[in-house]
Amino acid sequence: MDPHFDGVIFQTHAAELARRLRHAHPPFVVLDVRPRSEWAAARIPGSLHVSAAALASGLPPGSSRDAEFFIVGRQPDDPAVREVSLALQGLGARRRVELTGGMHEWRHLGLPIESGEERAA
Repeated sequence: MDPHFDGVIFQTHAAELARRLRHAHPPFVVLDVRPRSEWAAARIPGSLHVSAAALASGLPPGSSRDAEFFIVGRQPDDPAVREVSLALQGLGARRRVELTGGMHEWRHLGLPIESGEERAA
């Protein structure tokens, strides 16, 4: 990662995140900010459920400030995505990437989905 861009909030689309899931380097974490029931029903494989309030106690378990965080909401312009991005910034996270189309775009493209309650942050 280029340290000149640390602290900048980036945005990307579902196809890029799907590509990154196939080639997971450098390390990154996918954070889903939708209500827990929606996350449990259908989510991006490997994603963690998180809220800005939950981040008050620190970064998600197993992550560090140096990880790249992809933040996923319901749909485009989901305000919870920016709220979590800013909370991560306050915790010193260097790279935050917001998924612009949220789960709406992920589903529309027919990308892989998993379900169940495991992996909550």
